[in-house]
Amino acid sequence: MQNKSTLKVIILVLSLICLYELSFTYMTKQVEKEVAEEADGDFTLQSNLLKEKESEEVWMGYTYMECKKREINLGLDLRGGMSVTLEISISELIESMAGSNAKTDLFKEVAAKATELQKNSQAPYVDLFYQAYTEIVASKSQDAKFVTWFLSRDHKEFTLQTSDEEVLEALRQYSEEAINQANEVLRSRVKQFGIAQPDIRKLGSSGRIIVDLPGVKNKKRVRALLQGSANLQMYDVYSWAELSKEAALLGDNYKALFDKNIDTTKQDVETEDSLASDVNEFDEQPAQFNNYFAAAPYSRSPFYFSVLEKDAAKVDSFLSLPATQKLLPRNSQFAWASSVEEGPQGNVKTAFLLKADRRGNPAMEGDIIDYSRASLDQNGRKIVELNFKSSYVKKWEDLTTKSHNNSTPIAIVLDGIVFSAPTAFQGPIENGRTQISGDDKGNPKWNVDLANVLNAGKFPAPAKIVEESFNGPSLGAEAIQAGFLSFAIALIIVLIYMMFYYSTAGWVANVALIGNIFFIIGALAAAPTLSLTLPGLAGIVLTVGMSVDANVLIYERIREELRSGKGLKTAIADGYKNSYTAILDANITTLITGLILWYFGTGVIESFAQTLVIGIFTSLFSAIFITRLVFESLLGKEKKIKFGTAATENLFANSAVKFVQNKKKFYIASLLIIAIGFASIFTKGFDLGTDFTGGRTFKVQFTQHVDLTEARSALATVFVDEKGDKMVPEVKTYGDASKLAITTKYLYEDQSKDASVKVEKALFNGLASFFPAGTTYESFSAQADGQTTGLMNSYTVGPSIADDIIDSAFTSIIIALIAIFLYVAIRFRKWQFGVGALTAIFHDVLIVLSLFSLFYGILPFSLEINQAFIAAILTVVGYSINDTVVVFDRIRETLLPGKKTKVVDEVVNEALNSTLSRTFNTSITIIVVLLSILLFGGDSIKGFAFALLIGVVVGTYSSLCIAAPVFVDLESKKSIDQSKA
Repeated sequence: MQNKSTLKVIILVLSLICLYELSFTYMTKQVEKEVAEEADGDFTLQSNLLKEKESEEVWMGYTYMECKKREINLGLDLRGGMSVTLEISISELIESMAGSNAKTDLFKEVAAKATELQKNSQAPYVDLFYQAYTEIVASKSQDAKFVTWFLSRDHKEFTLQTSDEEVLEALRQYSEEAINQANEVLRSRVKQFGIAQPDIRKLGSSGRIIVDLPGVKNKKRVRALLQGSANLQMYDVYSWAELSKEAALLGDNYKALFDKNIDTTKQDVETEDSLASDVNEFDEQPAQFNNYFAAAPYSRSPFYFSVLEKDAAKVDSFLSLPATQKLLPRNSQFAWASSVEEGPQGNVKTAFLLKADRRGNPAMEGDIIDYSRASLDQNGRKIVELNFKSSYVKKWEDLTTKSHNNSTPIAIVLDGIVFSAPTAFQGPIENGRTQISGDDKGNPKWNVDLANVLNAGKFPAPAKIVEESFNGPSLGAEAIQAGFLSFAIALIIVLIYMMFYYSTAGWVANVALIGNIFFIIGALAAAPTLSLTLPGLAGIVLTVGMSVDANVLIYERIREELRSGKGLKTAIADGYKNSYTAILDANITTLITGLILWYFGTGVIESFAQTLVIGIFTSLFSAIFITRLVFESLLGKEKKIKFGTAATENLFANSAVKFVQNKKKFYIASLLIIAIGFASIFTKGFDLGTDFTGGRTFKVQFTQHVDLTEARSALATVFVDEKGDKMVPEVKTYGDASKLAITTKYLYEDQSKDASVKVEKALFNGLASFFPAGTTYESFSAQADGQTTGLMNSYTVGPSIADDIIDSAFTSIIIALIAIFLYVAIRFRKWQFGVGALTAIFHDVLIVLSLFSLFYGILPFSLEINQAFIAAILTVVGYSINDTVVVFDRIRETLLPGKKTKVVDEVVNEALNSTLSRTFNTSITIIVVLLSILLFGGDSIKGFAFALLIGVVVGTYSSLCIAAPVFVDLESKKSIDQSKA
């Protein structure tokens, strides 16, 4: 072996780099262990002690926080936290660019059409909007120019001569800039949130941004931080005296609304007619506002009215009625206050009627803030101090002057919510300063978050959450324990098996295997953008099994060379040389699958693909170079090297299984299983997960076993749609009967910012009777350190993203199949090999799908079809082709020129039997690994492991009994003249 010294230096350097990167993880864990011992179970004290150590040097000049940022990045399923996918609303960006033109019927029709097209397309919204425009304009035979919608003082780049293509390109540019700006705003906000390893990344040009926040527990605070567009506006406020007759009409009809208990969500025609009639018959004399708004438990002041929080939705419905809108002054709008006050009959919300100018604009808005900071007022209450930019100081002075002279409030509105409405009683404010007050309900750091949001800047367009997942810390701790237990058991069994089967060479392979794991983890620690999730850990565990494959291929060739009479040194050299082709082919096909998974996958799929791809490279390096170095060292010292034990020395050496001759039996057996599976698929179907159906899934931990029927019935009483129909959720056990997985589409299409909170509160109300007395929504929803009950995990997928997940799943599978077919057909120079490989792949995928349908509801763990299942399917594709390629490689080798003419059946059968030892050893080690994950891994990964286990078993079978026989059937000649091959 040449260049041994260079190779030793490379291994040493790589080892030192990995040790250095992993040292940060070790040091942070040591600090946290010491703090935990000092706190002795007091989690508040533990948190405070860690905060004190943030700036303390702990390792090589690095502080604890700096080390924390460089430790191995655990995924949210292993350490808890929240992942949010935000979608920047390009539709609202275009609407704002159109200004008053957006209120035209044609614009509204085009926007509605574009939204409908978006449901079934992954094309950018700008292109869909233009597509809708051209279709509608053409259908109406109108000669409207696209640019006329966007002609304004704010967009001087457009003129009447601007072509549609130029407008479209400009809109694309604006939308791309908006997404980039939103990405930077998010980075700035999250940076101030104080999280050690946040991950923020754009999803191509989809307008979506993924934000991973490890360790956070307050979901409400995160949602507010990420979704708030930071659109700060200052409004004058209407008084009831100004409204006169409108106020009285509103009050009388609002009273009638509650007296008659009219459902305004149905846009009741009688209510609208009644309002219209009242407008016509109303006495023109001014009336006092003495009506239902003024009666207890409702109250009013000259500038606002208050209602019970539970009635706020009815008020919104009433105020949105077209007839109600006719009563209100033009360009006015109602807005709720941010704070909720406690009243004798329940919480009370306050609303203001905001006064805009003739163009519908507030008194002040836009980029008006120079800086803001969290502070306390003279009474110790939390506030946010605002300092306006110099260009707005005079405008603020004029506004406060009017407020002082007329004793009218100024509503400070952020994202449509009134945070405060102060009156300048002490006189005009000349220094460009003011403050925002609020309350601590739900977020004791509201003023800090709000100041950060304002300083970070506002989104160019509203952002809405389309996908959200939350993992509580206790669930993450369970996942780590289960994941590492399965890893340890699998590793020990594989190490023992290799030593049993290959004797001396076995422990050499074990050295390479441990080195391989060390390099994988070191690579993950060195790359801050990569994270280790539970499926990622499964990828490492699977790599343990697959890395054995290269060693097995080498050792089996060495054993063949030894049987042919070659000396040990020559046999080792030739064994390595003759196995390179099969090793590379097998790993390249698996690499193709891994790269496709990495490119198309997100979240846990991406993490699995990352560890799989890294594992392929480290496995090749370890199996080929580290083992060769060890063998060279042993040969140099004239040590005795054995490649088998007495029990395994000649195992499979003389195997003569008639695979090809029995191909019809294999075909019939496979078709029978697939037929039964298809019958189940068309009658029973699949357990489709939230990824593909959309909706919300919650995993809840109780202190005792909970009856599924009782839980389902209790939740059906709170999950009620607008029509009053019960939306019965799907309720399943998750692990044991004290854990439930609950899936619902309640408020599924509600895109409001507080929709998730509404659903979680309904969930808690439905399940409250199953928790100990005194359990509150806050303790149920936001897990405290050490808490082991309540909402452990939640996952939300909106309608648009569910469609995209389905599209990307199919796309990734199709691309993987095409890529593999092309590689095999080109590499082996026969299309028959490609077809044989594809047939085996389809066979394996169909059987996995069949068994998932057959066993769903029977096995004691979830067989949900979700993103993790797609990752499993693609891994099965990779393994199946890996196994098949090794067999095909031996067939190709048997067909080398100069050999005797043989019947094709004999050539293929000989190749299959000569690789049988390798097929058996690789498969058995991977099966052992997957059984370990299935038996000892966490509940969330059992379905994933089951799919892989079936895939490996079936993939081994198909490479021997399907792929090769199909090649034989497609080969046109009855015999092969190898002297001409």
